[in-house]
Amino acid sequence: MRLHVLVASLTFLVSAWLLLFPGQVVAGGSMVVGTVYARNYMGDYRALGWANVTATDGNIVLRARTTSDGRYQLFLSTGSWELITSMPGYKPVSKVIAVPDGGTVTYDFYLEESGVPIPEFHEYAAPFITSLSLLLAVLILRRRSLSAQRLG
Repeated sequence: MRLHVLVASLTFLVSAWLLLFPGQVVAGGSMVVGTVYARNYMGDYRALGWANVTATDGNIVLRARTTSDGRYQLFLSTGSWELITSMPGYKPVSKVIAVPDGGTVTYDFYLEESGVPIPEFHEYAAPFITSLSLLLAVLILRRRSLSAQRLG
């Protein structure tokens, strides 16, 4: 008896959701999967973790990050989508793909180094880090001089 009430309540809630938010239902599409590769120091392509993959159809923008082994996956609705992958230190690569209704679309990216150095710190961080280092050095020296005065 309680199971029937639970199922009926769930059916009612789902129906109400679909009536109130009809634009939220995806009619069809496919899973887009792939791997992002970049060259290592020896020139071989290796999977690139934490790369950004962006998909847009002109109206909708979806984003994903690659896993540590370079793989990504996005569920995209049927139609034409532009896939763009980027990573600091590499040239972005884009590709327009056609997403069918159902199935899986596989597309791998191969990134090349941009030659632009990646700054380790923001330009305002260097004076802050220098000031903090000097403050810590002064505090340590002051503590040592106070300890020496107590002993001597």
